Amino acid sequence: MKLYRREKYLRKLRGFYHDTGMIKVITGIRRCGKSCLMQIIAGELRENGIPEKNLIFLNLDKRGYKNIRTAEQLEDLLDQACTGSGIKYLFIDEIQNVKGFEEVINAFLEEDEYSIFITGSNSYLLSGELITKLTGRYIEFEIFPLTFDEYLGMKKFLGQSVDQDTASELDKYIREGGFPKTLEYENPDDKRIYIHSTLSEIFEKDIRRRVNYPLKRKTGSMFRWKA
Repeated sequence: MKLYRREKYLRKLRGFYHDTGMIKVITGIRRCGKSCLMQIIAGELRENGIPEKNLIFLNLDKRGYKNIRTAEQLEDLLDQACTGSGIKYLFIDEIQNVKGFEEVINAFLEEDEYSIFITGSNSYLLSGELITKLTGRYIEFEIFPLTFDEYLGMKKFLGQSVDQDTASELDKYIREGGFPKTLEYENPDDKRIYIHSTLSEIFEKDIRRRVNYPLKRKTGSMFRWKA
């Protein structure tokens, strides 16, 4: 699957691709493209000759990994996956699913032969908890939804028509927002349903749970889409 390359972020990250002394933490709201960005980084490394066995990509929300919940399980999984020689590149998505993951990541970092990239729940990564647990040896790259320029670039990348009237495209961008997946839907109602669903997920999982928001709802999410 071809992915749209968000060059403004890749330019910032490329200098750290082979850095084994710094954890690369990719943050941002849900559905803004963090996982896809890691896949693109892995793809660029592959294009530059890094062997496939040295590229380890784990999405801990996917089947096969959803039962990985302890630091010991994560360490065993990585030990089994990391069989190549030379620098190994670890890409771990939704890392907050593993209790005590920080100890494992710190331990692998100490070996100086792993370039580590992680993403996870924004509420966790931005809560301050990570700062004390990764002993300061990380660098954060914050990702945002598509800018207007990226929105137009991704439409062209997907083979979609772009109106020559910039104001018309800007109006669509404002109404549709910058979530990349929105561009995969043609029907405006489908776009709106997806946007409302995403906002609801952000509120429930990243805001309400983190601050213990006291709102009691009778009809579901405050962003519930009504057909």
